[in-house]
Order: sequence, then C-alpha cells, then structure tokens
Amino acid sequence: MAVLDLRIDDRLIHGQVVSFWIPYHKIDKILIVDDAIVKDKFRQTALKFGTPSSVKLSFYDAATCADKLKRNLDRGSNVMVLCNAPRHLLEMYNEGYTFDKITVGNITPPKTAEYHIKKTLFLTEEDLSHFRQLIEKGVEVTVQIVPDDAPENMADLIKDL
Repeated sequence: MAVLDLRIDDRLIHGQVVSFWIPYHKIDKILIVDDAIVKDKFRQTALKFGTPSSVKLSFYDAATCADKLKRNLDRGSNVMVLCNAPRHLLEMYNEGYTFDKITVGNITPPKTAEYHIKKTLFLTEEDLSHFRQLIEKGVEVTVQIVPDDAPENMADLIKDL
C-alpha cells in the first residue's frame, strides 16, 4: 500500500479534500481515523455521501489503523489517512506505525482553542502538545490547505508558543 498523505483536517471529507487532494495524489482509498466516528453510523453515512464513488472509505480507531498499515493489508491502493486532530496520528505512531510527514489543513476553533496559528488553524493546548511530540519524533508537519499553496513548517509556526 502506498500511503500518499497523512492529513489532519477537522472537516474530514469536504470540498478541498475531494476537489484538490484526492486528484492530486490519485487517491482511491481514504482511512478516517477517529474513535468517535467508528461508533457513529450517522456520521459515517454523511461522510460516505460526500466521498467520490471511485474512492473507498473506511473508518478505524488509531490502534486498528496502525496495525492494518503495518501489515500492508491494502497493498496496491493509493491511500490517504485522514483525521481531525493530531492525537490520532500520535497514537498511530506510538502503536508502531511510523511516518515522516503530515499535512495539516483546517482546524477550526473549538471553544477551548488557546492559539490562533493562521486564518483557519486554531490549536488547543492538547493539540499543541501532540504536534510538538510528533515533531520531536522527527515527523515533518506542514500546513498546506491545497496542493498549490506553499507548505509552511508547523515547527516554525509554533516555536514561540
């Protein structure tokens, strides 16, 4: 399996992912990693509705997804791992599925967001901690809304926080 993008975007399946990222990477499979969505059939249905018919969509918790990716069970697919917060990818990394790069899109302000990083990027203290842990592990974290945008290094954006 070729995991072509590990992406954090709190909207998950939406116009930017469907119109830009799926064609850019020629994605044919998306793995959404989220403990709550795995148990929420209504949200799964809504996300499937917004997914192009040519793309298979699956839902996993972090441990199951890490195990699946470590065992290469989707060999031959162009895969995007998509989640709404950095904690899911940190959990996958800690479960033994290692990776070198993450792209970050939008994280809109929850009521507890302490940091406004950029226009559509707000972080809680927990998010900030998780990003720092990923960066300390050597993961390159870049902020990039669409493929044509210049990627910005998250480490630079959060260094003074």
